[in-house]
Amino acid sequence: MKRAQPFPCCPALLIFLSVISWQRVTVAAQKEGASIPIIDTHIHLYDTTRPEGLPWPPPTDKVLYRPVLPADFDKICRDNQITATVVVEASEWLNDNRWVLDLVKHQPKRYIGLVGSLEVGTPEFSSHLKTLSRDPRFVGIRLRERPRGERFFNEEVWRDLKLMADRDQTLDVLMFNFSLTDIDLMAKTVPQLKILINHVAGADIDGKAVNPQWAQALRQAATHPNVYCKVSGLFQQSHRRPSPTNTDFYRPVLNELWKVFGEDRLVYGSNWPVTMHGGSYAAYKRIVIEYFTPKGTTALEKLLYRNALKFYGLPDLKLGD
Repeated sequence: MKRAQPFPCCPALLIFLSVISWQRVTVAAQKEGASIPIIDTHIHLYDTTRPEGLPWPPPTDKVLYRPVLPADFDKICRDNQITATVVVEASEWLNDNRWVLDLVKHQPKRYIGLVGSLEVGTPEFSSHLKTLSRDPRFVGIRLRERPRGERFFNEEVWRDLKLMADRDQTLDVLMFNFSLTDIDLMAKTVPQLKILINHVAGADIDGKAVNPQWAQALRQAATHPNVYCKVSGLFQQSHRRPSPTNTDFYRPVLNELWKVFGEDRLVYGSNWPVTMHGGSYAAYKRIVIEYFTPKGTTALEKLLYRNALKFYGLPDLKLGD
């Protein structure tokens, strides 16, 4: 009996089939993401036309230096099926915490939380935290500046971080002035303080295997159950303008985050409007949805909104009201 010969397959056909398969995965991911509520836990709002000015962004930034207000993000929400958001204060001015809370008070179902800006280790910290946290939308602060450099962690800083834990306030950490070693130290010293590492834990994304030293430090930080990581700032961390829109470019870093944090401690965020340096919001969201969809519906739900509600202590979303 003559054995059947394998069907010859030309390279062009293989490429065609690969493209079709990728398109099907992308469409399935988009449909899956559209059916799940999404909380974007990292956006900024500001107004460059205020008489007193603002400390960020600088006037030299031709992309970001313009008013970025709720109406602008409302359009992003409509176009990209974003349910709600947590605003992250980008100004170190004390009064700007209240400015943002007042700015979005007309839409409590969409603007559900504020990560504020207060300087830890100062005599006024306790009173400012007490005042601001009376508003349930004030969920914590972001650690961004590092006065005193390597001598940053002193008795006053530890006092204030412990106070935050006692008041069930959260701590976002921007990695620009801090390290994963700092995260490990804070998580170990104040184990009741919920810590959320911003922007994929400061990874430098180049499409290649992750830096082994970064991966080792990440694994150590993730040993503490009070440490979470924000899947935000992918475009920013690629250090490219425009940023790549191929999901595989970000896969090595996302694989590492998934491996050490799993489905229960990863939180979705964009870093809008800074994302505009790299590309569109739709492109950013597609990358995240496309990567996490194969992990299953439960994992995707946790990433997109359930983990955010849990971490920030927010009430359940009121959908369809």
